Amino acid sequence: MNKLTKIGLTALAGSLASIVGANAGALSIAGGSDITWMSKDSNITANLGETGNPIGWKNNVTLTGAGELDNGVSWTANAYNSDAQALTSSNISFDLGGMGALLLDNGAGGAGLDALDDKAPTAWEETHGTGSDSGLVTVTGVHGSASLTYTTPADALPYGTKIRIGYTPRADGGGLQADLGTSGTVNNSAKGDAHDITIEMSPTDMISVYAGYAATETNGKMGAATSGSGDLEEGTYGINFTAGAITAGIQQSYVSKNNGGTATVEHYDNTNWGVAFNVNDQLSISYAEYESEEVLGTTGGQTLELDSFQIAYNMGGATVKLADTSTKDNKYTAGAETDVTTIALALAF
Repeated sequence: MNKLTKIGLTALAGSLASIVGANAGALSIAGGSDITWMSKDSNITANLGETGNPIGWKNNVTLTGAGELDNGVSWTANAYNSDAQALTSSNISFDLGGMGALLLDNGAGGAGLDALDDKAPTAWEETHGTGSDSGLVTVTGVHGSASLTYTTPADALPYGTKIRIGYTPRADGGGLQADLGTSGTVNNSAKGDAHDITIEMSPTDMISVYAGYAATETNGKMGAATSGSGDLEEGTYGINFTAGAITAGIQQSYVSKNNGGTATVEHYDNTNWGVAFNVNDQLSISYAEYESEEVLGTTGGQTLELDSFQIAYNMGGATVKLADTSTKDNKYTAGAETDVTTIALALAF
């Protein structure tokens, strides 16, 4: 997702090689390679010490097609390929000019509420996104399923306000469907359609605020629960404050798992915050914490806690990144603790 707090250090900011055809469109290729070294210390019996080779590798290639219609509407299509050139996700966006924008997403991320899943500032990645495998449950909305997201026109509302409305006819995680394909039988799914709405604005140059809500129809079923009815609900809100080279932010989110049936976990109550500092144009550092309370339908539940210290140093076409992340009650298991140190070299091409 496109994070406000990436601080200009995105790993895929390489130059594009353009291939222009005889038609009105154009094809661009961008990508990058990431090399990681991860050290993990855990008191979990199945994961004591390091497991296997700590060196990781990935190559990503993004194919981007773009063009413009006779009526001035422009379009952009992205296909994201992983190692072995397997298609992992894709999307198509339409710039409707004064009428806003429309995104058709097939799992690429950043659609609807997913764009607000963690907006606390970090130098590198979200607190739970550096290899900790914490099992954190956070907001997603229509993300992961083939979906539509409409965005209001730029400058149509005061304070740079942007409103996005997302919808998927079936929230089954079945993105990346083939042409003319469907994702199975509706009656066999525990989830029906889903919709979400988000709003972002900047009342001043120093302050940005955001909020979002999502609801997913469950058809009276959720896992083993076969009774009850209602929607699964998710919501979040937060604020980021920037003063010079320092950005600080705090966020609250809620994820329902109770649709009136007998689901074990009723909801997750999350709070996260972070502070990032741009030392100079190349170097950034940050510290962030994330707390997720698991609330059961009866009593009990665990509180998963993460804290992450991160450094990122940009050298033009390469970025060196480090994250030291600790987790308590990992995967909402009482007493489970992990400490993960990850070093990464991101090369853009």
